[in-house]
Amino acid sequence: MPFFSLAEACQLDTPDSGNLLVIRGRVVCLDASGRRLDGLFGCDDPAARFALADKDAKLYYFAPTGSGAAIFKDARVRERELQVTAQLDRKNFLEVIRVQSIREGKLHDIYYFCELCNIRAYAPGLCPCCRNELEFRETPA
Repeated sequence: MPFFSLAEACQLDTPDSGNLLVIRGRVVCLDASGRRLDGLFGCDDPAARFALADKDAKLYYFAPTGSGAAIFKDARVRERELQVTAQLDRKNFLEVIRVQSIREGKLHDIYYFCELCNIRAYAPGLCPCCRNELEFRETPA
């Protein structure tokens, strides 16, 4: 998979940022042992884990128990160029704070929405209120 010439991972240098990172790249799927799986269809295994590969193919691993990485179960998200804002935990895993796609050089927010209940979620699935399927949305940031 070719990588692209986007900004490298950067650490924010603000007094209260701690280990906050902003990384651009593509999501890769990993099996339980950390070996790469097929990009779009190897992630169907419930034990699959995720990492973000930057333009230099460096992998940044998402926390296996983190709920923020649930958005990567959606193939529509995995096929996009992404900018991920995340907190680096003590074990050097990323805890997702925000996921945005990059389209034509511009950032777009990715989320799931229930029109009926006016609920925004950050993982695919059913609306917690009405139990209808949440709609995938991608809007300019």
